[in-house]
Amino acid sequence: MKFIISTRTFSVNACRLQPPRFLKTVGKVSQRSLEKSQPITRPFGFEAPIALNGNSDHSITKIFSADRRESRQKQIDFELQHSPLSDSKAFENTKGKIYSPPLAYFRQDKALYFPNFEASTLSHKGRDFYSVLKNRVSIVRLSSVVTGEKCTESYLEEYLSDSGYGEFRQRFPNSQILDINLPQSWIKEFVVNLSKGHIRKLIPPSRHDKYFILPHKLFSGEVKETLKCDNACSGYLYILDETGKIRWATSGVANEEEKKILWTTVRSLEKEMKSKNAA
Repeated sequence: MKFIISTRTFSVNACRLQPPRFLKTVGKVSQRSLEKSQPITRPFGFEAPIALNGNSDHSITKIFSADRRESRQKQIDFELQHSPLSDSKAFENTKGKIYSPPLAYFRQDKALYFPNFEASTLSHKGRDFYSVLKNRVSIVRLSSVVTGEKCTESYLEEYLSDSGYGEFRQRFPNSQILDINLPQSWIKEFVVNLSKGHIRKLIPPSRHDKYFILPHKLFSGEVKETLKCDNACSGYLYILDETGKIRWATSGVANEEEKKILWTTVRSLEKEMKSKNAA
């Protein structure tokens, strides 16, 4: 009996072979730390408004599906790539400016979405993020550590005190400042929750219901990469319109030119929102 091996079948099957998954992980981990700030030249975010902690199927078949396994592996890759040492090195290389902002805000029809979520604030056990955006232009500060918080303060320092926020509301009556505190781990999340009383003393009462404290797992590595906030050492500032679209964003410490673009954007979006609502 003769055994005939089809070279065509062998070649097709060979082409279907994929490199072992761990090689992708090795490739991710071996990447060098960011050496210079990356310019933002086009809109970023999600194509549609998504809810990070909406209804989900936690059945066994879902948990052990291929998609879930791949998602877990991507999270491991992210955590290995973004070790404290690696993030610290990139922060040092770029002086905190992980990315530099666009020179003008994104058009409404081109802009992409910031995700929705439900999380505790300083005055609510659970609040829907998108519900806070209604009828407002929102300046969103996002940070995980003190260095990041200091970065975002450099853009808004004159408006973060109780009296300063009152002045802000007079100058920009259709805008607001929101805070997202995103702990890096469950231990830091535990510490932040224990420190709520201290945080309340630092934040004006009028902003307590706009200061979100997120569960540390809510923003996966993929979400952080999509929002370009994957370096935990830096701080990030987003300007969102009332629909949740990212119209402008920046990272690191402010300079005078960036502050100018920031406030020009806020004023322009206030006018855009008034015009839209009046139509």
